[in-house]
Amino acid sequence: MTAARVLRIVRYHWVTIVVLTLVGAFSAFAYAQTQPRQYTAGADVFVAVTGSATTGDLVQGNNFSQQQARNLSTVATREVVLAPVIADLGLTDTVAELRDRVTTSVALNTSLISISATDPSPTAAAQIANLVAAQLADVGPTLSPEVDGQQPVLLRVVERAVPPVDPSAPKVPLLIALGTLGGLAVAAGVVALRLMVGTRVRSLPQAQDAAGAALIGTVVSDRDAPQHPVTVRSAPHSLRAEDYRRLRGNLRFVQTSEQHRVFVFTSSLPGEGKSTTSANVAAALAATGISVCLVEADLRRPSLARVLDLPPDVGLTTVAAGDLPLEEAIQSWGPDRLDVLLAGPIPPNPSELLESARTRALLETLRDSHDVVIIDAPPVHPVADAAVLARHFGGAVLVVGTGRVREKDVTRAVERLRSVGATVHGIVVNFARATRADRLSYASYAVIEGVGPRRRRSASLQRSGSQRAPMKIPGLLPAD
Repeated sequence: MTAARVLRIVRYHWVTIVVLTLVGAFSAFAYAQTQPRQYTAGADVFVAVTGSATTGDLVQGNNFSQQQARNLSTVATREVVLAPVIADLGLTDTVAELRDRVTTSVALNTSLISISATDPSPTAAAQIANLVAAQLADVGPTLSPEVDGQQPVLLRVVERAVPPVDPSAPKVPLLIALGTLGGLAVAAGVVALRLMVGTRVRSLPQAQDAAGAALIGTVVSDRDAPQHPVTVRSAPHSLRAEDYRRLRGNLRFVQTSEQHRVFVFTSSLPGEGKSTTSANVAAALAATGISVCLVEADLRRPSLARVLDLPPDVGLTTVAAGDLPLEEAIQSWGPDRLDVLLAGPIPPNPSELLESARTRALLETLRDSHDVVIIDAPPVHPVADAAVLARHFGGAVLVVGTGRVREKDVTRAVERLRSVGATVHGIVVNFARATRADRLSYASYAVIEGVGPRRRRSASLQRSGSQRAPMKIPGLLPAD
């Protein structure tokens, strides 16, 4: 996985990452607030050896005192020291309970014993540490045998404990840091689970990575598209119409060696806008003066009759069944005389009908009689019709609906097309979000034309609600 891919994943899931990280941090902070405060006080006891007269004796005594310091540090938490402390302070703790609150340590190569005591009260913590140190200083020398009538070990309290000001537990910064790391770990797990289940395509780079194919067009989202699906006719000066014209221009560089070109428009799943895209591209191509035929090969859920407002009674199925000649089944649409062959009545065997020799001959006839044929095929995943059509006729253009399809579905669709030998010319990203830069740059060249009531003022340049006549700008032609 490349660094760019990781950055895109973080960008797409940043809300999840931030929210779960903050939840972890706040949970740790809340947990810290519920814990009782503990205070730790410390006292130091020095261990010395008596009776050293020469330098060699001093060296040996120093080694002996360090060894005794390590031994006596364990004695500090034993009953011989703790029981008198409990009695003197009147504590309710047992020796075992007090032992859990008293710790000792000896620094390396020293004879200094550090004694720490923890208690909810800072004063009690200091008292316990001081009494343990004093009791150890009294008991320690008695544990070694006398040499020449005197104790060889001397313990002295060199620093008394004082009541601490700040609590030693809970460690709020540490808990917050651990909670933050825990939140990040949970966020990473959630993101990884989403990636395993499938992440929805929401950007152009994401669509390109999933398809592994060239991007040949993008079409911005428009809330009025369901009411005016053929945007190149209903709103020719909109951003969406310009996107279709730009896609038309890119298709001119595909199949350049073919005199008669065929493009099979399909998608991974239903609802990605392949039929609307097919109709708009066909209308945009017809507007250039070439002969174009739009064929509806989706024999299960045909929708071009509704999109183009044409009668659905006759079409490909009636011609393939031999009930009607091809010339009578083709309908003319729009001022540019776009030829349209709808699906016709839904047959009981769509796949068999599309793969029949009669249907193949019909499509070859349309290809030979038109400059460009646009085939609106079914989605790739539900049925295999699109793969078969793309293999025999030109190749496929995959429409990817942002927010409506997952990356793995796009990847599998391309793999299925290529597995049968079909060429994938590229992808068209549909329902893309128009950036502010797109709107501002377009505003300098757009011709404002009223196309209907109640349009948002912020989008007036791409689909104006004004009823005024369009502005006349001499010499200005629509961008291609």
